[in-house]
Amino acid sequence: MNAKNRLILTIVIVGGSALLALAALVRLVAPGALAGLDTLSPSLAQHVLADAPYAALGLAAGLAGAAIGLARRAASPAPVRVAAAIVAVVLLLLTPGGMIPVAGYTFAMVTLIGVVALAVLLVRRHPVWGLALIAVLAALATWAVVGMQAARLTENFVASLLEVLPGLILAVMHLVVAIALVVQVSANPQRTRGAVAAWVLRHRVAITIVAACCAVPYTFARASWLTPWPLLAPSGLDLAEKPMVLLTGLSLGAAMLAGGVLTLGLILPWGRRFPRWMAGAGGRPVPVALAAVPASVIAALFTAGGIDWLVSLTNGSLGDGSVAMFVEFMLVFPFWLWGPALGLATWGYVMDREDRAADVRTARTGDPVPAGR
Repeated sequence: MNAKNRLILTIVIVGGSALLALAALVRLVAPGALAGLDTLSPSLAQHVLADAPYAALGLAAGLAGAAIGLARRAASPAPVRVAAAIVAVVLLLLTPGGMIPVAGYTFAMVTLIGVVALAVLLVRRHPVWGLALIAVLAALATWAVVGMQAARLTENFVASLLEVLPGLILAVMHLVVAIALVVQVSANPQRTRGAVAAWVLRHRVAITIVAACCAVPYTFARASWLTPWPLLAPSGLDLAEKPMVLLTGLSLGAAMLAGGVLTLGLILPWGRRFPRWMAGAGGRPVPVALAAVPASVIAALFTAGGIDWLVSLTNGSLGDGSVAMFVEFMLVFPFWLWGPALGLATWGYVMDREDRAADVRTARTGDPVPAGR
């Protein structure tokens, strides 16, 4: 990791940790003053801690994170790495819950915008195919607005997003600081790797495929809404009479499918170099951060959310408490697996990109390859 990236990580860690510590301090000395931030479900820690201990733990984690960030070095000693790992875990436990549904709706909107942007890029390089894709998208948009109440759905989503936005920002800050701490102390200028890192790099293709396949059950269930046998549909609801509900389910399924495809980008060529049909960027290397940062945040979100759902299913606050419901949620919403698998896949992607860059430098300069790869 170069000096510029280390500086950016330090700013993120110190600044984010300081803000989290300040918020926790306000909660500690003036309970209720920041009630406006509690727009999401309680965190995992809030299930077992009262308000005062919860705020004290947040204050300690924020101060510790800032101290670790300020004590940055090119290579962190073992005690600092252990401390950073502990703080990162605590921050995940402090992260407000209920983020996955909000993230799903948000990603559905982002996916739509992304498809439109890709169509525009395709037009510049291949006008015929690009215009054909735009025509298809225009037809789908017309169908969604006229027949599926897409405008009303968008309005409702934006209103709901604005309502939970303060808590969402707080939750994302927890996740970003936790990831930045892990990345900072994991930086290894000698690029020597231990047994775990070597195993992840060796099996990164299989790990990534497992992560991508986690999108299949939910995507299949939502796609079944187009058939007479809809899965996961509200009982007793005729989807044909509720087009907005149908559009919601299909949009979330499409977003999940897009997430699975993007996960595969961690091992496919277009995850390393932009496809040539993308005007302006085609053929250029994909910045590592462009893939690794969003994937890391989503991995942390899925991990924390998956654990949160496991706890909620176990204590009966989610579902009917039956074994069948538990198994259904674990299979259809496998965030408990997708999160850790995506985190490992992202780690493997970063190491692979480092090795490829090192190989290029070696070919140009003739420098020996570092030991321990």
